[in-house]
Amino acid sequence: MEFKNKKRANHTEIYEELLKEVQKHFNDQEILLIKKAYLMAKDLHRGQKRNSGEPYIIHPVYVAYILLTEMHLYDVDSIIAALLHDTMEDCGINFEFLESHFNLNVAKLVEGVSKLKKAQFSTREEREEYNNYLLLKSILDDYREIYIKLADRLHNMRTLDYKTETKRREKSAETLRFFVPLAVHVGANTVKNELADTSFKYLSKRNYREIKGMKEDYLVKHLSIIEEILGYLKCLLTDREIDLDVRPHVMNNFAIYQGLNQNKKISLLPNLISFDITADTEEEIRIIEKRIKAKFNVMEEYTRDFINHPRNNGYQALHLSIRGHKGIPYQIRIFTPQMALVNNFGFAALLQLNPTKTIEEIQRELIKDNEFFQVLSKNSQRYNKPFDLIDKSVRELLSDKIKVYVANGAEYYLPSTSTVADLADKIHSKLKHEAVGALVNGVEVNLSFPLKENDQVIILTKEYSSKLSVKEESKKLILEK
Repeated sequence: MEFKNKKRANHTEIYEELLKEVQKHFNDQEILLIKKAYLMAKDLHRGQKRNSGEPYIIHPVYVAYILLTEMHLYDVDSIIAALLHDTMEDCGINFEFLESHFNLNVAKLVEGVSKLKKAQFSTREEREEYNNYLLLKSILDDYREIYIKLADRLHNMRTLDYKTETKRREKSAETLRFFVPLAVHVGANTVKNELADTSFKYLSKRNYREIKGMKEDYLVKHLSIIEEILGYLKCLLTDREIDLDVRPHVMNNFAIYQGLNQNKKISLLPNLISFDITADTEEEIRIIEKRIKAKFNVMEEYTRDFINHPRNNGYQALHLSIRGHKGIPYQIRIFTPQMALVNNFGFAALLQLNPTKTIEEIQRELIKDNEFFQVLSKNSQRYNKPFDLIDKSVRELLSDKIKVYVANGAEYYLPSTSTVADLADKIHSKLKHEAVGALVNGVEVNLSFPLKENDQVIILTKEYSSKLSVKEESKKLILEK
């Protein structure tokens, strides 16, 4: 049964669907613990109601269901914590109680996603920021906290119609400012898209309707061409006796809105329409790449190899942008099933892909190797005051970002106010002192030149002549991440 867009449902019905999913992924002992958590949550929330008038228990059951079916976090402690995530905050249950009935991990997870009481703060904004600060701190101990909180936020956004107009706008603004960038950094892309679109809908109904209508009109007008491209791709790739999955994908509404704000027409967005190809191996990806380049007009300047240069959130795929087929530009994205798991669900997929690793091992690797966790760790040690940590971390990690590309195809995310000098420093602190300028999209500029989304940048240093052609510079100035 599909519950994603169903606003009202019987909580018993949803719990039965949750159990069906639980039985696919957990052993008998784990299933008993999940049932115990549900019965405990049902009893503790007895008499409480949602704004919709439904029994409150419907919310934690939905959160657990989302966590399992839409985020693919196949972890028993996380499902238990999702079912109990509001019991400390709303039912007076303490840490020791949860630890004694389940385990230390469950108690920590529930504590990590629990909000502090309104009475402890003078304003809503103060409480909101402090709770987000606590969430960022808890992430350093256990990355699963993020996913429980994102599942919680996702269900709350799906049921915003039962809130007042003021509450809808407040929740949407916070979601777009904090939770959407957070989802980007942990690779929860499917969740990110829905959170962004729902927030956009409540914050700017007129713009949302315009973008939605524009996209629908464009798809109706070009449906036959999209089907033609899809058929041609399948035909091109099926004679290799390898079963390939090829599916069309359309950019989400908020991303279209952002693209149009960069003075682009919808027909000029190069990744409005994407065709996703799933290949069994990386070797197959390279074979497909050669075939496509031999048959299609590929725009090399927009080719992105995120397999050799993964994004910070683990995203891996080969992106090929095709010059308009009958006036339609589009993108082809090629990846393996393993890559697709991380691309869609981010760090939640790490347990599936590394079944022999413990949560603690995965957490240590994230803090050691991932920029998001490194910045949080650095800031938590540097700033003692809660609001300093949240301010610096949000500014550095969760504020508006642009992405730019250097000569070897590597992608860098920078604050939207960044200059060439900032990029040089991001690549390597030594490079900032050696740089004398840059070629941005083939044009020579100085170090204070402001960068924008998708700029192609080659940093010029003292030892190289700035009068060489872009092609020659590209060969000489290969920048390593």
